[in-house]
Amino acid sequence: MRGTVAGILFACALVGPSVAADPSRGTPSYYSPAPVYTWTGLYAGGHIGYGRANFSNDIPASAGPTGYSGSVIGGAQLGYNHQFSGNWVVGAEADFSLLDIKGSAAPGSFTEDWMATARLRAGYAFSRYLAYATAGIAFTHAVAKRTGFGSGDSIITGFTAGAGLEGKINERWSARLEYLYVGVPKETINAGGVNVVGGSNNHIARFGINYHF
Repeated sequence: MRGTVAGILFACALVGPSVAADPSRGTPSYYSPAPVYTWTGLYAGGHIGYGRANFSNDIPASAGPTGYSGSVIGGAQLGYNHQFSGNWVVGAEADFSLLDIKGSAAPGSFTEDWMATARLRAGYAFSRYLAYATAGIAFTHAVAKRTGFGSGDSIITGFTAGAGLEGKINERWSARLEYLYVGVPKETINAGGVNVVGGSNNHIARFGINYHF
Protein backbone atom coordinates (compact mmCIF):
# COMPACT_ATOMS: atom_id res chain seq x y z
CA MET A 1 0.00 0.00 0.00
CA ARG A 2 2.79 2.38 0.94
CA GLY A 3 4.50 1.52 -2.36
CA THR A 4 1.38 2.39 -4.35
CA VAL A 5 0.93 5.75 -2.61
CA ALA A 6 4.57 6.56 -3.12
CA GLY A 7 4.28 5.74 -6.83
CA ILE A 8 1.28 8.04 -7.27
CA LEU A 9 3.03 10.88 -5.48
CA PHE A 10 6.13 10.39 -7.61
CA ALA A 11 4.05 10.50 -10.82
CA CYS A 12 2.32 13.69 -9.66
CA ALA A 13 5.70 15.22 -8.92
CA LEU A 14 6.79 14.57 -12.50
CA VAL A 15 3.58 15.82 -14.14
CA GLY A 16 3.15 18.86 -11.93
CA PRO A 17 6.24 20.81 -13.07
CA SER A 18 5.55 20.10 -16.74
CA VAL A 19 2.03 21.49 -16.42
CA ALA A 20 3.28 24.50 -14.53
CA ALA A 21 5.95 25.09 -17.15
CA ASP A 22 3.35 25.26 -19.94
CA PRO A 23 1.61 28.63 -19.48
CA SER A 24 -0.56 28.05 -22.59
CA ARG A 25 -2.58 25.33 -20.86
CA GLY A 26 -5.92 26.62 -19.76
CA THR A 27 -5.29 30.03 -21.41
CA PRO A 28 -7.78 31.00 -24.15
CA SER A 29 -6.25 31.72 -27.58
CA TYR A 30 -7.31 34.88 -29.43
CA TYR A 31 -5.32 34.15 -32.60
CA SER A 32 -7.47 34.12 -35.71
CA PRO A 33 -5.83 32.86 -38.92
CA ALA A 34 -6.18 34.96 -42.07
CA PRO A 35 -9.00 33.77 -44.33
CA VAL A 36 -8.01 31.60 -47.27
CA TYR A 37 -9.80 32.70 -50.44
CA THR A 38 -10.62 30.22 -53.18
CA TRP A 39 -12.05 30.98 -56.61
CA THR A 40 -13.31 27.46 -57.28
CA GLY A 41 -17.07 27.15 -57.66
CA LEU A 42 -20.25 28.45 -59.25
CA TYR A 43 -21.11 32.16 -59.17
CA ALA A 44 -23.83 34.51 -60.41
CA GLY A 45 -24.27 38.26 -60.41
CA GLY A 46 -25.07 41.45 -62.25
CA HIS A 47 -23.24 44.21 -64.09
CA ILE A 48 -23.64 47.78 -65.29
CA GLY A 49 -21.44 49.83 -67.59
CA TYR A 50 -21.12 51.74 -70.83
CA GLY A 51 -20.72 50.57 -74.42
CA ARG A 52 -19.54 52.56 -77.43
CA ALA A 53 -19.89 51.39 -81.03
CA ASN A 54 -18.21 52.34 -84.28
CA PHE A 55 -20.74 51.47 -87.01
CA SER A 56 -19.74 50.67 -90.59
CA ASN A 57 -21.41 49.91 -93.89
CA ASP A 58 -18.83 50.23 -96.73
CA ILE A 59 -21.44 49.33 -99.36
CA PRO A 60 -22.53 52.59 -101.08
CA ALA A 61 -25.39 50.91 -102.94
CA SER A 62 -27.04 49.71 -99.69
CA ALA A 63 -28.43 51.59 -96.74
CA GLY A 64 -26.59 51.04 -93.50
CA PRO A 65 -25.37 52.54 -90.22
CA THR A 66 -22.39 54.84 -89.87
CA GLY A 67 -20.79 56.91 -87.14
CA TYR A 68 -20.28 56.46 -83.41
CA SER A 69 -22.85 55.87 -80.70
CA GLY A 70 -22.90 54.88 -77.04
CA SER A 71 -25.26 53.55 -74.41
CA VAL A 72 -25.48 52.51 -70.79
CA ILE A 73 -25.66 48.72 -70.54
CA GLY A 74 -26.79 46.40 -67.76
CA GLY A 75 -27.39 42.71 -67.27
CA ALA A 76 -26.51 39.50 -65.47
CA GLN A 77 -23.85 36.77 -65.65
CA LEU A 78 -23.42 33.15 -64.59
CA GLY A 79 -20.12 31.27 -64.47
CA TYR A 80 -17.88 28.63 -62.95
CA ASN A 81 -14.19 28.79 -61.94
CA HIS A 82 -11.64 26.15 -61.03
CA GLN A 83 -8.50 27.18 -59.14
CA PHE A 84 -5.43 24.98 -59.39
CA SER A 85 -2.86 24.59 -56.61
CA GLY A 86 -0.47 26.97 -58.36
CA ASN A 87 -3.03 29.81 -58.20
CA TRP A 88 -3.98 29.53 -61.86
CA VAL A 89 -7.72 29.83 -62.48
CA VAL A 90 -9.75 28.71 -65.51
CA GLY A 91 -13.48 28.94 -66.04
CA ALA A 92 -16.42 29.69 -68.29
CA GLU A 93 -19.02 32.44 -68.18
CA ALA A 94 -22.23 33.40 -69.99
CA ASP A 95 -23.91 36.79 -69.74
CA PHE A 96 -26.82 38.80 -71.09
CA SER A 97 -26.96 42.59 -71.40
CA LEU A 98 -29.56 45.15 -72.44
CA LEU A 99 -28.33 48.20 -74.36
CA ASP A 100 -29.57 50.85 -76.79
CA ILE A 101 -26.80 51.66 -79.28
CA LYS A 102 -28.07 53.39 -82.44
CA GLY A 103 -26.25 53.91 -85.71
CA SER A 104 -27.09 56.65 -88.19
CA ALA A 105 -28.86 55.08 -91.18
CA ALA A 106 -30.98 57.87 -92.68
CA PRO A 107 -33.70 57.62 -93.70
CA GLY A 108 -34.18 55.07 -90.94
CA SER A 109 -32.23 53.55 -88.06
CA PHE A 110 -30.01 50.63 -87.05
CA THR A 111 -30.16 49.70 -83.35
CA GLU A 112 -28.40 47.10 -81.21
CA ASP A 113 -30.70 46.46 -78.24
CA TRP A 114 -29.29 43.35 -76.52
CA MET A 115 -26.14 41.27 -76.42
CA ALA A 116 -25.17 37.88 -75.00
CA THR A 117 -21.75 36.26 -74.77
CA ALA A 118 -20.35 32.80 -73.97
CA ARG A 119 -16.69 32.99 -72.97
CA LEU A 120 -13.77 31.10 -71.49
CA ARG A 121 -11.72 32.78 -68.76
CA ALA A 122 -8.15 32.22 -67.59
CA GLY A 123 -6.24 34.11 -64.95
CA TYR A 124 -3.99 34.17 -61.90
CA ALA A 125 -5.14 34.61 -58.31
CA PHE A 126 -3.26 36.85 -55.86
CA SER A 127 -5.03 35.82 -52.65
CA ARG A 128 -8.29 37.77 -52.77
CA TYR A 129 -7.62 39.22 -56.26
CA LEU A 130 -8.01 37.57 -59.67
CA ALA A 131 -6.56 39.06 -62.86
CA TYR A 132 -7.94 37.36 -65.96
CA ALA A 133 -8.32 37.37 -69.74
CA THR A 134 -11.44 36.19 -71.51
CA ALA A 135 -12.57 35.35 -75.06
CA GLY A 136 -15.49 33.69 -76.81
CA ILE A 137 -18.50 34.32 -79.02
CA ALA A 138 -21.02 37.16 -78.86
CA PHE A 139 -24.61 37.35 -80.07
CA THR A 140 -25.92 40.85 -80.83
CA HIS A 141 -29.56 41.60 -81.69
CA ALA A 142 -29.87 44.33 -84.32
CA VAL A 143 -33.05 46.02 -85.56
CA ALA A 144 -33.02 47.87 -88.91
CA LYS A 145 -35.80 50.32 -89.82
CA ARG A 146 -36.29 51.96 -93.19
CA THR A 147 -38.62 54.96 -93.31
CA GLY A 148 -41.62 54.27 -95.53
CA PHE A 149 -40.84 50.56 -95.90
CA GLY A 150 -40.72 48.78 -92.55
CA SER A 151 -38.28 47.02 -90.24
CA GLY A 152 -36.42 43.76 -89.76
CA ASP A 153 -34.11 42.25 -87.20
CA SER A 154 -31.32 39.69 -86.88
CA ILE A 155 -29.16 38.05 -84.22
CA ILE A 156 -25.58 38.57 -85.43
CA THR A 157 -22.85 36.20 -84.24
CA GLY A 158 -19.43 37.72 -83.64
CA PHE A 159 -16.27 37.53 -81.55
CA THR A 160 -15.52 38.96 -78.12
CA ALA A 161 -12.36 39.28 -76.02
CA GLY A 162 -11.27 41.27 -73.01
CA ALA A 163 -9.71 41.36 -69.56
CA GLY A 164 -10.65 42.16 -66.01
CA LEU A 165 -9.69 42.36 -62.35
CA GLU A 166 -11.91 40.83 -59.67
CA GLY A 167 -11.55 41.01 -55.90
CA LYS A 168 -13.22 39.14 -53.06
CA ILE A 169 -15.13 41.37 -50.64
CA ASN A 170 -15.56 38.37 -48.38
CA GLU A 171 -15.81 34.61 -48.86
CA ARG A 172 -19.14 34.88 -50.74
CA TRP A 173 -19.12 38.24 -52.57
CA SER A 174 -16.74 39.74 -55.12
CA ALA A 175 -16.59 42.87 -57.27
CA ARG A 176 -14.88 43.39 -60.60
CA LEU A 177 -13.99 45.81 -63.38
CA GLU A 178 -14.01 44.40 -66.91
CA TYR A 179 -13.36 45.48 -70.50
CA LEU A 180 -14.81 43.64 -73.51
CA TYR A 181 -14.36 44.14 -77.23
CA VAL A 182 -17.29 42.85 -79.28
CA GLY A 183 -17.02 42.58 -83.04
CA VAL A 184 -20.40 42.59 -84.84
CA PRO A 185 -19.82 41.47 -88.46
CA LYS A 186 -21.67 43.25 -91.27
CA GLU A 187 -24.96 41.56 -92.01
CA THR A 188 -27.81 42.22 -94.42
CA ILE A 189 -31.18 42.78 -92.78
CA ASN A 190 -34.36 42.98 -94.86
CA ALA A 191 -36.34 46.00 -93.66
CA GLY A 192 -39.70 45.92 -95.45
CA GLY A 193 -38.20 44.81 -98.75
CA VAL A 194 -35.13 47.07 -98.55
CA ASN A 195 -31.73 45.63 -97.62
CA VAL A 196 -29.90 47.36 -94.80
CA VAL A 197 -26.26 46.28 -94.37
CA GLY A 198 -24.32 47.08 -91.22
CA GLY A 199 -22.05 46.01 -88.42
CA SER A 200 -19.99 47.54 -85.63
CA ASN A 201 -16.93 47.39 -83.40
CA ASN A 202 -18.04 47.73 -79.80
CA HIS A 203 -15.97 48.65 -76.75
CA ILE A 204 -17.56 47.93 -73.38
CA ALA A 205 -16.44 48.82 -69.86
CA ARG A 206 -18.49 47.48 -66.97
CA PHE A 207 -18.59 46.98 -63.21
CA GLY A 208 -19.94 43.73 -61.77
CA ILE A 209 -20.90 42.08 -58.49
CA ASN A 210 -20.88 38.27 -58.04
CA TYR A 211 -22.17 35.90 -55.38
CA HIS A 212 -20.12 32.70 -55.02
CA PHE A 213 -22.06 29.58 -54.04
